[in-house]
Parts: sequence; structure tokens; C-alpha cells
Amino acid sequence: MDRLPILPTTVIGSYSLPAWLEKARGLGAEGVLTPGEVAEAHDNAVRSAVMDQELAGVDIITDGELRRETMVNFFSMRIHGFDMSGKLKPIGNLDPEIQMLDPVVREKVRRKGSLGMDDHFRFLKACARARTKVCVTGPQMLAKRATNEFYATDRELVFDLTEILNVELKGLVAAGCDFIQIDEPVWVGYPQDMGWLVESFNRLVEGVRAKIALHTCYGNYQLKKLYKGKYDELFPAILGTRTDQISMEFAVSDGAGLELFSRYPSDREIVVGVIDVKDEDVETPDVVAGRIRSALKHVRAEKLFISPDCGMKFMPRDRAFGKLKAMVEGTRVVRKELGAG
Repeated sequence: MDRLPILPTTVIGSYSLPAWLEKARGLGAEGVLTPGEVAEAHDNAVRSAVMDQELAGVDIITDGELRRETMVNFFSMRIHGFDMSGKLKPIGNLDPEIQMLDPVVREKVRRKGSLGMDDHFRFLKACARARTKVCVTGPQMLAKRATNEFYATDRELVFDLTEILNVELKGLVAAGCDFIQIDEPVWVGYPQDMGWLVESFNRLVEGVRAKIALHTCYGNYQLKKLYKGKYDELFPAILGTRTDQISMEFAVSDGAGLELFSRYPSDREIVVGVIDVKDEDVETPDVVAGRIRSALKHVRAEKLFISPDCGMKFMPRDRAFGKLKAMVEGTRVVRKELGAG
């Protein structure tokens, strides 16, 4: 396999969700389509997302998470202890009006069986030419996007979920996956818990023989920021995670927080978000290049990876594809400036 170029480009995970896929799922639930026909729809959606990422020129891609009901419910629905009837609760701490029906934890959580991510990865690997990774929603996100009515503390729930997900990560590795990203966007909302969150993260990846990335951000739902925390509240504790990469969004904040990588130098790779997924306008390559130049003031080029701020589920496909193309083209501009065109 060819080596990655300098400033490799990647995605955070989700890609534009086709309306026709949602309709196919609905028809499957009604019994109009067979399970096999719904599975075919998922296969076609994934192939489409893979093609878009590769046509845009992204170096490391995902399956767009298009087989998942949501980044949370895909896991909660398949883990014992979650009641999916749900309770309405705010998402994040910025706007209490942004709410969702979240599952209720009524019993001790335990693994019911494989979540199926290993099979999903095998399909991705079979139809992708680019490098691949799998994104997994972390235990803190799953806990905070639920109403806990069983455990005395969320900490206990998180550590039980950690043990369940550790088995799933090892299953991914056994299927051939060599790059796993853990998504924990809610960390920024609970900096007071960083000590034990880092401990739980390290237990999560213990014995997982793959490259490990940690993604955190300010949350993203329907193009809205969800948390009012600041990255500096996560440092230096976040550097105690057993990660090869730390991934954060920076486009939405005009680069605020990049200076933390100068203040707290690290040898790990840093993935910098340069595409604002909450902005309906498609960035120009020049805008992207400028954001990368700002990042290079604080992160060495050989350690810098380029990505959108967050997932792209909540946007039309043409916008998502346009933003990926701009990201890749802007990155190529800076590569040439570095003499690596």
C-alpha cells in the first residue's frame, strides 16, 4: 500500500444521509420491503459514500456510518439494559430547546452479542480503494445521551459500557481493521470528569491492536453547536489518553484552541478540523489553505492531519461532496508550499 502524503486528509465519520435510505428503512419497518432489500439499500448507500470520498480525493475514509440509525442509537439498541422508548431531554448545555428522545437505562448494561461493526468493516474494505477507518461512539457519549435510572452514578455506567465496547473493538481488529476512532464529543461539556474519563478511555482501548484516534468537539446536531465548554479545560489531562491521534474541530471557532498544541507539545498526530460543517456555505480551497497554515504554526507538518470539523450527516450530499473537494484542494495548495506537491 502506498504511503500517505504529508498532511493526510480524512473524515470524522458520518456522511450525508440520503432521504431514499430513510424511506427504505421505513418501508422495511412496515413490511413492504424485505430485510434483504433493506440490506441492499444500505449496501448501495455505503458504496455511494465511499465513491464520493474517493472522488473527492480523501486519503482515509469511512463507510459514512450509513448503516447506523444514529451514532448513539446504533449502540444503545444492541446493548442490554437500554429501554429505547425514550425520554425527552436536552442535548448539550447551550440551548435547552434542542432536545431528543433518549433511551433509558433500566438495568445493568451487558453485551447481547456482536454489534455487527466487524461485518460492516469487511464490506467497507471490500469496496474501498483508499485507506479506511472505523468510528465508534464512546461510552461517555452513550451514557450522557441516555437517562440513567439504574446506576448510582454515570461513572459506573460509563465503565460498564467501556468493558462492552472493548470486546467490540477487539472484534474489529480480528476482522482486519487497523485504525479505530473513538468519538467523545461530550467530553468538552464535562471537564470536571476528565480524570476518570481518561481512565475509562484507556480501559476501552486496552489490548486493542490498532491505531487509535480520539475525536472530541463541541457537539453537532442539525448544524448547531451543543456545548459551551472550552478545549483548554481538557488539557493537559487529554494527553493522558492512549491515543495515536487527537482530533478536534477548529473551523467553527476560527482556530481558537490551536495554541494548546504549542503550550502542551506532543509527539502524537493531531487532526485539525478545517471545514465548518455547521456553515451552509462551501469553503473555497483558499479558505481551507489559510486554516491549515494557521494550524502549522502550532503542529508540525509531519504530525498534522486534515479533516472536517465533525460528521456530515446533517447536510445535502452536494454540499458534503463540495466541502470534501474544497478540503482536499486546499490541502494540496499547502502541500505544494511545503515542497511536497
